[in-house]
Amino acid sequence: MMKVLYVLLPQFAEHELPYLSQPLRSDAMTMKDNPKYENKIVAESMAPVEAISGFRLLPDYTFETIPSDYAALVLVGGYGWRSEAAERVEPLVADAVSKGRIVGAICNAASWMASKGFLNNVCHTGNGVEQLRLWGGERYTNAANYVNAQAVSDKNIVTANGSGHLEFACEILNLLKNEEPKEIEMYKTFYKMGLVEFSEMMSKVQPRFTFNTIGLFTTDNARMVTFYRDIFGFKTEWNGTDPNVEMTLGTSRIIMFPRDAFEQMTSRQYAYPKGTNGTIEISFDVPCFADVDREYERAVSMGAKPIFAPTTEPWGQRTCYVADPEGNLIEISSFVE
Repeated sequence: MMKVLYVLLPQFAEHELPYLSQPLRSDAMTMKDNPKYENKIVAESMAPVEAISGFRLLPDYTFETIPSDYAALVLVGGYGWRSEAAERVEPLVADAVSKGRIVGAICNAASWMASKGFLNNVCHTGNGVEQLRLWGGERYTNAANYVNAQAVSDKNIVTANGSGHLEFACEILNLLKNEEPKEIEMYKTFYKMGLVEFSEMMSKVQPRFTFNTIGLFTTDNARMVTFYRDIFGFKTEWNGTDPNVEMTLGTSRIIMFPRDAFEQMTSRQYAYPKGTNGTIEISFDVPCFADVDREYERAVSMGAKPIFAPTTEPWGQRTCYVADPEGNLIEISSFVE
């Protein structure tokens, strides 16, 4: 399991950690069975490191014992990046950059990166270009490639401003390939919007159900396929022998399955209507009233059983009914005179 190392200096900003550390080890609902990465803390010594809030975390490694098998080095922001301890981080970052490892720096850590010249060959961001100039002095020569964004990723170096911890995390998660990009984007959207707005959005994007198809349980597939193909123009790739038939008309779909095969599959018997029945109706729209009459006559001439001749109803619909070979009712109608 590869390691993601977090460099913590005294008075680090702990709120910049969770958006990255949490999804490396857990999904939305539970801990991951086989996470790709483990989170480890690197500090100046093995003594607890105190955060801005006063919380303290125990390091896993010191600057001298940092392991070689890590995937990313993340510099967490805070008030310690002006301290002597920060000077000891420079060789760690230089080594990581030379090896093409992922390096992340947020808030004051991004300003520190500018002061060491690590941002001079990449697009980057931070707490404003003037802040980077102030921290970097003569060693910062790349203001032209400063991007006014929450987080920026370029050549495996990720930078962010002090309020961009969510975007910062997602840029690193994408580089680590922790999840599919669309899942990481969904993770970011969830925390940007909040549960209520996110749930409302998802209910519109992903309804609980989408209509699939109409299924007909048949006694004679071949006869039914001929009927719906020749009269109504359905298409099918049915081979003439498989029990399951799928037929499509534009975006509409019907399936057919023999009654005896369905009973065998579900291990039970069913009661079926006999002859023309009112159990189900399949409805087709046509362009105008004249087409209702035309298609009714055509269907009857090709073997459909006439049920109800074309009639204009009081609500403005011209409609008619025929029945297919299994006795299912079929409506042909239009609301356009």
